[in-house]
Order: sequence, then structure tokens, then C-alpha cells
Amino acid sequence: MSDDAPLSFVVGPGEAGHTVLAALAERLPDVPTAHLRHLVQDGGVTLNGQRCGPGQALGAGDRLELDPGDLERIEPAPLPGFSVLYEDAQVLACMKPAGVAVEAERGDDERPFKAAILHHLARQGGDGPLPRPRIVHRLDKDTTGVVLVAKSKEALTDLTRQLEERRVHKDYLALVLGAVKRDEGEVDLPLPDPAAPRRGAAPRVEARTRWEVVERFHTHTLLRCHPVTGRQHQIRQHLAAAGHPLAVDPQYGGGAALLLSKVKRGYRPKAQGEERPLLARLSLHAERIVFRSPATGEAVEVRAPIPEDLDVALRQLRKWDVAHPTTRRRARG
Repeated sequence: MSDDAPLSFVVGPGEAGHTVLAALAERLPDVPTAHLRHLVQDGGVTLNGQRCGPGQALGAGDRLELDPGDLERIEPAPLPGFSVLYEDAQVLACMKPAGVAVEAERGDDERPFKAAILHHLARQGGDGPLPRPRIVHRLDKDTTGVVLVAKSKEALTDLTRQLEERRVHKDYLALVLGAVKRDEGEVDLPLPDPAAPRRGAAPRVEARTRWEVVERFHTHTLLRCHPVTGRQHQIRQHLAAAGHPLAVDPQYGGGAALLLSKVKRGYRPKAQGEERPLLARLSLHAERIVFRSPATGEAVEVRAPIPEDLDVALRQLRKWDVAHPTTRRRARG
């Protein structure tokens, strides 16, 4: 236990009816919710001097106490490639770089994405406590692009409802293998439900992805994909099922990396060292999102700039994998 004085919170009238876990989560925005739940369950938090449960309801005037030395805090820290693309009183739209998980993966205590969000919020100052950042939707670890973050429980509820009702529009840029012949199309292929029990075959749920050609090359195509539904790995699985997996996606049939030697005729490797890939992560970028702000009710459109590695890969393809004459349009940089 720590020698520091116990943290003590008195429940205000506006918090009456909230659970122990919900109240602690609001008061301690830099502590993961899962850690707080375990702390309460293990007896590390008292309610009016007595052991309590995470779902126990609170009344005005109740007192919560815990030892600050028991807390595993997320230390606010900057993150290379992270930026805030849009912000209002209730929501952030953040640029997520490649190689960073939106939420901590199993067995990983580091949370660099949330640490970057907290760093941004802390730099704004203000008299009150920091808002607790709540991730609205996820991207794969090696996908780049825009991620929505709610600043309150109410904003999270609002944005989640918009997602469920398909009122949030998302566009992704996907560099795929092969020359896609049609200009546009849709993949309607049900996918296994990841939320289903793991016993036996998982039931399949509706999954639809619309796509259009942005730019053609001899051996690759750049697509803009719009997921009508929001299933895990939906775009990756649908593109693979259509015969054009992501150029880099070893899990679903793409390569392990995009190499210049595969597209440049007469490529001569350097005498020493292995060839450095043009792109060594998923060739997928969350380019655009449109939603209604919970703060204003107004429609908001946010665009995430193409990251440097994908931009370099596209420029090399334009140079060496000469574009097809029916190229339609280029990605917005």
C-alpha cells in the first residue's frame, strides 16, 4: 500500500444513482475501466467505510475511498503520427498512426493511443478534471486514419446510436492486388459474428461493402471503400473474397509487404542489406468520416491525410507500375 493519503470522493447530487464503477471512471479518467473494476472487486475501494461492488448504486453524500498507490494510471504522452483532426465540447476526431492499437491488446499494459489523447486534453488546461476519453469505434492496429473519441458517456451513447442506425458514413482507401476491371461495385457477404459464443460454428451476420476505383495500376488498384455495415475485418475479408485482397495483408491473402522489386522492371538490389519495403503494414487507411456532433447536432465531415508510407508507395506505383489509361480519380492527399 502507498504512504499517500487515501483518495476520497463525496458523491454529489448529480451522481446519485450512478454505480461505483461509473463514478470512479469519471473521477479517474487516466485509469483504465477494467483496472478499476478489478480494484473494486478485490476490495481496494470502500463505500462509506465498507467493501462494495462495481455495480452498487450510489446516493448523494456517499463517500468512496481508495489508495492511490493501487492505481495503474495511463501517463499522458505524445505519440508520433497522432493528431487531433476535429474537436468540440463532446467529441474528438483523432489521426491514428500505424502500429498502435486503439485499445490495449490482451497482455499489453501500454496504451499509447489513449495516452496521446490524455496528453492533448491535459495541454488544454482548465479548472475541472480531464474528461474521460471513450473510444467510439476501432481500427486495426496496422490501419491508419480517423478514430472518433467521445468526451462523455452521453456523447458515447449518441455516437454509438448513430453507428447502429447507420447514420455515420465512413470511407477507407484500400490498395489491393490486381487490376480491378469494374469501376464500382458492392460485396454482400455475411460474416461470422465475433460476439457469438466460441462453441461450434459462429452464426453469420449481414455485411456489405461498397467500393469504387480511385486509381488503376498494372498490378494494383487503389479503391475507396464504404462499409455499409461495421463488422470486424469487414473490408479486408470482403476484398479478399472478391479476389482482390489488400496488397499488404498476410492474414487474408495479401503480401507481407509491398516491395519495389515487384513493380519496377530491371530492379537491382543494393549490394548490402535486405530490400526495404515500400509499405510494411496493412494497405488500408480510414480516410473520411461524417457524423452529427452530439454537442451541436450539426453534420461534421473529417478527413485524415494520407500517411507518408502509403503516399510513398502510391508515388512509386505511379512511376513504375504505369497507371491504366482508364484511371478515374486520385486519392485526396
